[in-house]
Amino acid sequence: LCIINPGNPTGQVQSRKCIEDVIHFAWEEKLFLLADEVYQDNVYSPDCRFHSFK
Repeated sequence: LCIINPGNPTGQVQSRKCIEDVIHFAWEEKLFLLADEVYQDNVYSPDCRFHSFK
């Protein structure tokens, strides 16, 4: 399962809760996660915080 966070070109970030849900789902389904976080510096809203899948 490939996750792109934050999204390009919008800079929209996933919430910590969303990330935890995705990780739990992948674990239950025995899926590998590939986190593409190359745009982590492209968050344009000061109210948003980037959370890594690490």
